[in-house]
Amino acid sequence: MPTKLSKEIRDVLNHPWKRELLFQDKVKWNKIWASLYTFDDTQEAIDYYLKLEEFGPYNGGYLFIYGVLQAINLQQDALNNLLSALFNKTINWKIEYPELYKIREHRNDSIGHPTNRRNDKSFHMIGRNSISNEGFTLASYFPKSGEKSKFEDINVIECIKSQAELLKIILSNTMDKLTNEFKEHKNKFKGDKIRNVIPNTYDYHISKLFEHSHKDYPIVDVNFKMIQETINKIKIEVEKRYFKINALQGLEDTLNLIEYILNRLEKTLINNKISDENELRIFIQSLRQNSEELFEMVDEIDSEFE
Repeated sequence: MPTKLSKEIRDVLNHPWKRELLFQDKVKWNKIWASLYTFDDTQEAIDYYLKLEEFGPYNGGYLFIYGVLQAINLQQDALNNLLSALFNKTINWKIEYPELYKIREHRNDSIGHPTNRRNDKSFHMIGRNSISNEGFTLASYFPKSGEKSKFEDINVIECIKSQAELLKIILSNTMDKLTNEFKEHKNKFKGDKIRNVIPNTYDYHISKLFEHSHKDYPIVDVNFKMIQETINKIKIEVEKRYFKINALQGLEDTLNLIEYILNRLEKTLINNKISDENELRIFIQSLRQNSEELFEMVDEIDSEFE
C-alpha cells in the first residue's frame, strides 16, 4: 500500500539529522508535512470508496464519484508538492507518467471543469444512468473545433489500481533517495568517532577536582579547563552530525546539566573555593555521573554513524 511507504518516509524525515536540516526552512517543513498528511488522508478516502456497497446516481453516486476523483487528483498533488519541498523537483505528469496524467484529465473533464474546459474548447457531461461503483460514461463535445463528440467509459476502479501502482514506484524512489542522502551524510564521519575527542585521562582530571575540594591542588585549573574543552569538543562534533544539539533532546538535557555544574564549580571551586567540602563533592560527583551518561550517548551516536 502507498501509505506503508509514506510511513517509512515519515520515519526517515523524523530522524534527528534530517528533521533539523529541514526545520531550518519553515515553509518547506510545513509543506512536507501537509503533503504527507494529505497523501494519507486521500488514501483513506480512496480505501473507503472501494468498500462502498453498490450505488447508482440516485443513492449517493454523484457524491461518491465526485469525491473519489477529487481524492485521486489531490493525492497526486500532495506527492508532487512533497517532492518539490524535498528535492526542489516537480513531476511533469504528462511526460513522466502519462497514465497518471490521463487520470488527472478524467477528473478535470468530468468533475473539475466540465462546463468550460480550456476556454470553451470542450464541454463534458456524466451519463447519469451510467454511474456505478465501477465508474461512469463521460460525454465530451467540441463545438469550437468541430471535433467529433466522444463517449468514453471511465473505469474508476482501474484508475485507483493504476495510480496505486505508479505512486508506489514514485514513493519507493523517494525513499531510496532519502536513504542515500543519509548514507552520504554518515560517510562523512566514517572512522571519525566523537569518542576520540574524550581523553583517556578525563576521569583523572575529575579526581583532581575531588582532591582540590578538601585540600589545595595547585594546578587544578588545568584539569578543569581540560574537562571544559572536552565537553565543548563533544558539542561541536554532535552539531556536525545533527546540525543542532537540540536535535537530541536527552543529550541536550545532559549537556545543559553538565554546563550548569561546570559554571557552578568554576565559581565555587576554581575561582573562589568555598569552605563547604560536602557541597563541592556533591557537584563534582554529579559531574562525573552526568559525564558518564553523556559518553554513553556519544557511543550510541558513533555506533549509528559507523
